This record gives sequence, C-alpha cells and structure tokens, in this order.
Amino acid sequence: GKVLQVVRSYNANNSYLSTTSTSLVASGLTVAITPTKAGNTVLIDFSTPMSDCGTTVMTAVMYQNGSAMAGAGAYQLSYLNKQYVPISFGGKFVAVDTSPITFEVYFRSSGGSLVYLLHASSSYQMTATEILG
Repeated sequence: GKVLQVVRSYNANNSYLSTTSTSLVASGLTVAITPTKAGNTVLIDFSTPMSDCGTTVMTAVMYQNGSAMAGAGAYQLSYLNKQYVPISFGGKFVAVDTSPITFEVYFRSSGGSLVYLLHASSSYQMTATEILG
C-alpha cells in the first residue's frame, strides 16, 4: 500500500533505562500518530542495539493508548535472558477511527533484579507508519 505518513522517535545516545519492577512499567519511549482515515494500517517498529538483563529475565510488550496491543502475549516485544542483546519489534494495527494513537514500550524484570531496556550509550528508534487501506 501507499505510505501516507511516517513518525519517528530516535535517540542516538541514551542513558540507562532500567527497572526492578516485576509488573510492567511504562518506559517513556513513545511515538504518536494520528491516522488520516479509519481502516488504514499503522505499522509500528521499535529497535535498540543493546539491552541487558544480567542474571534475570526481562520481558516487554508494546502498549497502545495505555493498554497492551490487542492479541499481545507476555513476550510480544521481548523475552531476554542474556546480557547485551538487541531488541527488534514490528507490529501492525488497523485504525478504527482518526483519533491519535500513542505507542509505548512497557517492560518488567521477572525476578525483581535490575534490568535495562536501554543500555547507556546505545540508541533506540520507534517508528509509526500509516499505510493506505
């Protein structure tokens, strides 16, 4: 389909973004898009070259307007059990109307130990792309 708009959030040199929470927490990493027409597809992409979960497991899920994306499982965006691992995610949503949509990464530590969604000096990108139809 035809690309109608692209919205990108990018940071080339991050600080650590971490948690010890065993419940999913908002990362603050967001991208927002306002679809031009109901029925259009919105592609959502996220990547970072370096995450770190040390000796525990980190899981992550993509949220849409404050709730997990429809059909998202517990490991939708990530299941990490190693140090210094990249994350790459590609998702899809069909717009039901022309209301703004904010996508945000939520993450947690399965064991309560410190995990890093973003490692210091790494980068991240989130992109929302609206496709006709």
